[in-house]
Amino acid sequence: METRNSRLFSLLEGKVDAVAIINGGDSQIDHNFKYFTRARSGVFEGSTALIGPKNTAVVTSVLEAPALKGLGVRVSVPKTRKQLEKTLVTLFSKHKTIGLNFPSVSYESFRALKKAYRGKIVDVSEEIAKCRSVKDGDEIKKIAESCRIASMAAEKIPGMLTEGMTESQLAARLSMALYEEGSEGPSFSPIVSFGRTSAIPHYFPGKVKLKKGDFVLTDFGGKYDMYCSDITRTCIFGKATERQRELYETVKSSQEAALKLIKAGAREVDVDAAARKVIDGSSFKGRFIHGLGHGLGLQVHDGRPVLSPRGTEVLKEGMVVTVEPGAYVDGYGGVRIEDDVVVTRNGYRQLTTAKRELIEV
Repeated sequence: METRNSRLFSLLEGKVDAVAIINGGDSQIDHNFKYFTRARSGVFEGSTALIGPKNTAVVTSVLEAPALKGLGVRVSVPKTRKQLEKTLVTLFSKHKTIGLNFPSVSYESFRALKKAYRGKIVDVSEEIAKCRSVKDGDEIKKIAESCRIASMAAEKIPGMLTEGMTESQLAARLSMALYEEGSEGPSFSPIVSFGRTSAIPHYFPGKVKLKKGDFVLTDFGGKYDMYCSDITRTCIFGKATERQRELYETVKSSQEAALKLIKAGAREVDVDAAARKVIDGSSFKGRFIHGLGHGLGLQVHDGRPVLSPRGTEVLKEGMVVTVEPGAYVDGYGGVRIEDDVVVTRNGYRQLTTAKRELIEV
């Protein structure tokens, strides 16, 4: 039976003897630590996991050790700084070459590793990203449940809207809806924008008040058993104008064109191009200013795949990806529609299910 460890080492093809996942402080926690240990709780600041083809060893604190109980992980709990250094030296010295996820390692952590280990260190971040890009059955079940929760919350949005409310107030109600539907919490700070601010893709909700005729764009997601969802819906508070309807239907058609191409073996760049062609063939040419989608998993941006003009690879069965075309008109507003799908051999399975038709509230 293939495990996450064995899948990683099959990709490494003998490049290293072991892989070290090193956590620093709160802002330097590598999600790969929980991916390989399968720990559901715990922060694991300052902890190290050494991944082998068949087993995993963790050096951590007495505070975090209980979170690893029953996971088949060998745990060491040094009590002093001196014991910690000795434990790491003993652990690393058994291997001639160690792989490291370079993008997540701070300079301080790298210096500590060099002090404990005199062997060869190589970057294996590409292999780790490829390993995580194809989800196993357990991961897909968790992402699917996270997407179900987010979809239920999205269906409640029209009923949350009241004239004069602020973007921040809607963001708060949206976050509460995620908890009510069974989420562990938001997978990222919700994007909520009214009217003109909907033309800013990565907008942070503020004190703008909702008024009749406004676009209402909400981009949010929740977590279920650590796994993320990511959904965007745009509606109109009032009756849509002809131009608003045209903008919405253009983006919706763009997403549909991309979805038709998604299947194992499809090129990332081709899927993006199909969506971009629809928008650039309309009166909103040049208004699609970001990539079409990104991988989804333990992180809301899970690295692979990448649906964009810079995409260089093909989709594989078991990948989970967002499909989120958008068109934005400065000073007027924007529309984005985002759904999460799992790639199958001959197509895709849509995980987010909230209505995609234009809603006028």
